Amino acid sequence: MTIVTHTFNPSVDITYTVPDFHVGDVHRPTETIKNPGGKGINVSKVLAQLGADLHAYAYLGGANGRWIADQLECLDIPVSAVMIEDETRQCLAINDGQHQTEVLEKGPVISQAAQASYIEQLKAHAHPEVMTISGSSPQFEGATALEHLREVLSTAQAHYTILDTRADDLKAALDSGLPIHCIKPNEDEFAQLVGEHPDTDKNFYQHMKTHTLLKGIDVFLTLGARGAIIKLDNHIYRATVPTIEAINAVGSGDSTVAGIAYGRTHFKQQPEQLIRHALACGMSNALQKETGKINIAQVENFATQIQVEMV
Repeated sequence: MTIVTHTFNPSVDITYTVPDFHVGDVHRPTETIKNPGGKGINVSKVLAQLGADLHAYAYLGGANGRWIADQLECLDIPVSAVMIEDETRQCLAINDGQHQTEVLEKGPVISQAAQASYIEQLKAHAHPEVMTISGSSPQFEGATALEHLREVLSTAQAHYTILDTRADDLKAALDSGLPIHCIKPNEDEFAQLVGEHPDTDKNFYQHMKTHTLLKGIDVFLTLGARGAIIKLDNHIYRATVPTIEAINAVGSGDSTVAGIAYGRTHFKQQPEQLIRHALACGMSNALQKETGKINIAQVENFATQIQVEMV
């Protein structure tokens, strides 16, 4: 198996379009979009659209979990789903055309038996070329999120692992010396990792080169409309992107992660092309109403417009 994805805390993502949204008022959405979600699910959806050889792993429970499993089957995404007792969460987004307000449920408790089943099933796809672990963690019975992550990494023995999670969990994983090969923080997450908010590109470069937590790992720092700063194989790159009018930015980071994973299997010896393609995936997602959705023609077009230079 070339790429394995993990979603420990999937969700049913519901987006309401509510023009002139005001807190405290009664609103009726002009549009409702329901998607199988969670960051790793979004990664899987984009990888499938790219034509990647992948297998997805997730904890799923209740009616929401069954609905996600059915949707993934419709998308021809192979998935090993460990069914749990609690209901898979829902995440709500309210988009008023200018801003997006999100309400994210915490997620279920994963029993020790479900954890053991997950690890046992993972053995069937050990040693993948690339593995992605994305999103928050639910509560694990008898284990911390870090202990569960360590068990997954130890079982999978991936050649290249991309971890995309919130800053405190990311820092804990890096502090523990777990075999993480790549991270994709945004600007705020990067600041939490290094303990300060760099105010110039040169400061970002310096942290990537010298900070203890980032030693020996690839860093794909996304800066929104300002592009990205990337460390690949200890080389630093600055990427600038064309201006777009985003429709829905949710899932763009996950689409970029999918692009990185895909790039490791297709552009490994072409770092500039890997960067352009990964960022183009994120940009295309921002122009779709659905999360984890890209347009291949857009990706190819954006990739020709993104400028990448080694610094």
